[in-house]
Amino acid sequence: APEKYLITMAKKDRGGRIFLDYLRNDRMATAVAPFSPRGRPGAPVSMPLTWSQVRKGLDPAKYTIRTVPTLLKKLTAWEDYCDSERPLAPAIKRLGKV
Repeated sequence: APEKYLITMAKKDRGGRIFLDYLRNDRMATAVAPFSPRGRPGAPVSMPLTWSQVRKGLDPAKYTIRTVPTLLKKLTAWEDYCDSERPLAPAIKRLGKV
């Protein structure tokens, strides 16, 4: 359905169509979803941080499948996440017009 989707990255070429970024589905891709475990020694996890957490000496290896669950219990960044809930029906209806 080229009238709805395209694989061209340039925004100027999209014209309201949905960009399908198939290149991110690759072993060497650098984009990873937050909280994703990585297939590496130590089972590191992609951990979103605030700028105040980014300091000299920050060790990304400390975020693993063993340590992240405890850290998530202390995390406040998502505490009002459910307050932003929105119905999907209007968005789906609008997508039908794209």
